[in-house]
Amino acid sequence: MERREDADELLSLGFTEDDLKSMGLWEPVSGDPSDLMDVYLRRSKKQEDVATLRGHLRDVVRWAQANDLKIRHVWLEQRSASKVHVRRDEFEAAKAAVLARRSLTLGVWKTDRLDRRGMGEVGSLLDELDKRRARLVSISEGLDSSKGGRMVFAILSERARDEAKDISLRVQIGLDSHRILGRAPGGRPPYGVQHLGDGKVGPHPKEYPTARIIAEALLKGDAGTTISHRLTADGATTRTGRHWSANAISRMAQSPLWAGLVPYRERHTDEFGNPIDKWGWKAEPLLDGDGHPVSCGTGVVSVTEWYAIRTHFNSRTVAGAIGRHGVRSANKILTGIMRCPHCRVGMVSGGDSYRCRTRMEGGPAACLGVRTSAARVDWAVGEMWVTHVSALEPDDPVLHEIARRWLAYQDPERAERQRHVSAALDDAERRMAELEDSYYVQGRMKRDRFETMSSGLTSQIENQRAELRELHRQGDLTPLLDGVLLGEAWEAAELVDKRMLLRCAIDDLTLLPSTGQGDRRPIEDRLSVTWVSAGDER
Repeated sequence: MERREDADELLSLGFTEDDLKSMGLWEPVSGDPSDLMDVYLRRSKKQEDVATLRGHLRDVVRWAQANDLKIRHVWLEQRSASKVHVRRDEFEAAKAAVLARRSLTLGVWKTDRLDRRGMGEVGSLLDELDKRRARLVSISEGLDSSKGGRMVFAILSERARDEAKDISLRVQIGLDSHRILGRAPGGRPPYGVQHLGDGKVGPHPKEYPTARIIAEALLKGDAGTTISHRLTADGATTRTGRHWSANAISRMAQSPLWAGLVPYRERHTDEFGNPIDKWGWKAEPLLDGDGHPVSCGTGVVSVTEWYAIRTHFNSRTVAGAIGRHGVRSANKILTGIMRCPHCRVGMVSGGDSYRCRTRMEGGPAACLGVRTSAARVDWAVGEMWVTHVSALEPDDPVLHEIARRWLAYQDPERAERQRHVSAALDDAERRMAELEDSYYVQGRMKRDRFETMSSGLTSQIENQRAELRELHRQGDLTPLLDGVLLGEAWEAAELVDKRMLLRCAIDDLTLLPSTGQGDRRPIEDRLSVTWVSAGDER
């Protein structure tokens, strides 16, 4: 006996052979297309109970028998009906069968089981069906497009579209609520971390020792390439058995889960800025309403160590047209800080001298360039820095600006915390403004509800402002005010610290051209310095 094309789908719904025979769905059917019907059934998730779909099909069968129609094919699909980028193969096949006039009736149990993208989609389908003298019927709603039901289809399809948005919102709120509660997302966590259940993470017993070695090397300032070569020499491999690479170390170490923090999930948008059902993870922790990173357990590193490692990576890369790429570490204090007066490009060290980068790469046709001895200009700039900073008064806002930049460099976690709290405060103040507008201007909120919500927001804003004030408080500025102590600190500082101290106090440093070979002017006369002023932003 010949078998129906949809036999497997029907059996997957849990029907027995006797059930299918009683419904006329056991043997293939044929005849005039006007006497045949294709049925489209859909469920959004596999875990949904198929008993519901069996009930839907029984309703469709009863309607078909009452209208002397035979069901040619049942198309069963598990796909969302509201997402433009999701291709529904069974839906397209059902449409194609009716548009090819293999049958002239496309039946669905309900309009929202057909499509949740609105009348734009359903309307174009109805147009194509009308051209072929075919029809769309909705069984539970008693609609038939061949009997003037287009307007009702339009209303119901738009209602289904709105409902899809509500479903998406409820699901998203639920997911965000779980993350705020400190639940890690699904998927494989970074090397050294494992899922413990109930949304929590913890150190992986086998991977943690190697992961900790990597973390300690990064905290010492080692480059990812150096670490990967060392691990390969020691025979250590990644979770998948591959050799370590600098990229693998960077991705792993910058994941918030490496510090036991919930990562922030960002929704992608289409070319017009509309949100789509595609998400991406950012190397940023999820923040709660007060701007605090949300923890979901214990990782390989502490939160403080994680921020320090991320700052380390940022200091070794620069932003480019297609992302960030690595840069070589400077081997002179003023590399990239001091600029050429002609092209305004940062100068580089060449042997014992500073030279214009543009002149070195493009020759005299690219830039006239300048050049000077590295030793004497390094010494001169150091003396100028010590003299300038130690001459500032204790209450000078410029001194506090320099201290703020230096503390941000020394304590990256504190700097990130300040940024997070500032963003949370801005958001809370925006929500307060919207709340007051809703109550005072538009009158759309009852007084008791307004007072309850306003009280909670006011308390949140006050707490955030207090924390921000505390974060803005500077440490001990005494070393910055004593010329002798400052000079000793400058001499004892490492190269990277000296470079950062200069950046904290200098906004622009330009080496002016010499008057000619053997120019005997003091080097200070060839240095144009713009010092930091209060309120400058970096």
